[in-house]
Amino acid sequence: MTCGRSLVAAVLLTSVIFVTVDASFINPYARFWKRHRGLSRASSGDNGEPLFVTPLLEAGKVKEAQDAARVNHSRIVGFESYTGFFTVDKRYNSNLFFWYFPAKNVTADTPVLLWLQGGPGASSLFGLFEENGPFFISKNLKAVPREFSWHHNHHLIYIDNPVGTGFSFTDSEDGYARNETQVGENLYQALVQFFQLFPQLQKNPFYASGESYGGKYVPAIGYTIHKKNPTAKIRINLQGLAIGNGYSDPLNQIDYGDYLFQLGLIDSNAKDRFDRDEADAVNCVKNNDYDCAFKIMDDLMDGDTDGTSFFKNISGFDTYYNY
Repeated sequence: MTCGRSLVAAVLLTSVIFVTVDASFINPYARFWKRHRGLSRASSGDNGEPLFVTPLLEAGKVKEAQDAARVNHSRIVGFESYTGFFTVDKRYNSNLFFWYFPAKNVTADTPVLLWLQGGPGASSLFGLFEENGPFFISKNLKAVPREFSWHHNHHLIYIDNPVGTGFSFTDSEDGYARNETQVGENLYQALVQFFQLFPQLQKNPFYASGESYGGKYVPAIGYTIHKKNPTAKIRINLQGLAIGNGYSDPLNQIDYGDYLFQLGLIDSNAKDRFDRDEADAVNCVKNNDYDCAFKIMDDLMDGDTDGTSFFKNISGFDTYYNY
C-alpha cells in the first residue's frame, strides 16, 4: 500500500491539478495559472496502488492505516502529512480522496479544519497548493513553504468533494451525488473515518470551511453533523462554519449593480447596464439555460473566459475580489 508516496507523485507530475485542463472546458481558475503555463502533460507511468483506508479501519488496524497513509516523498520534505481514500458508499464503490496535514504548533485543543473547494467540481487541492496549504508548487515542481499557511495553528484536511471531483471516484453513475443531502452524507462518512484514523483528534474543535460553491457544501456537511451527532458513536465536535465568497443563493446574491453603485465604484449609467444584464441572467436561470446565465455574468462581472469584463473595464479593478 503505497498511496502516501505514489499518489503524491501523481499530483506533482500532473502539474498540480487543472494545468492541462482540456481547452473546451471553461476553467474558472485560469487566471491563477500564469506561472504554470510552461508545464506540459505528464508522461505516463506506474503510480502504484491506491490506498483504501476503510478496510484497515474496519479491521481495527489503525496504526497500520496511519503508517500506510503517511506521505514519504522526495519532493515534499519537512511536511508531515497523510493521504488516501475513504470509501463512503460500498454499493457503488464511491471513494473520497483526502490529504491531511497535522498542525505545526500543536496544543491539546488545536482545531481541526476541513477545506472544501467550490467549482462545482474543483479539487480541494487547489486550496492546498494555491491558497492556504503548508506549501505551494514552484515552476520546477518543488514544494515551497507558504509563509501564512493555515496549518501553523490548525490541523488541515482537504477532501476532493463531491465524489467524482479530483481524485475522488465511483464505479457507478449512481454513486454521484444528486443533491446536497447526498453530498453531506458522503462527507460525513469520510469524516467519521478520519476521526477513526486519528482518534486523538475526536474531542478537538472542528470547523468546516470552503469557498465559492463551497457555500453549498459547507452548510451541507454542517447540517449533516448537527443531525447525526446526538446518536453517533463518534461525535464530531462541530464548532463553526466558515465560507468565503460563498455561492449559496445566486438568484438573491446577483444584485451586484446596486451594491457597487452605493460604494461609488460605478456610476448610474453603468448601474443601468448591471440592472439589465442581471435581470437577463436571472431569467436564463429560471428557464434552466445555465450557459446563457454564465455568459451574461462572465461578460458583465467575472471575466473568467477571456480575462476581462464590463466591471473590470468600467471600474479599473483587476479582480472582483478587491472590493
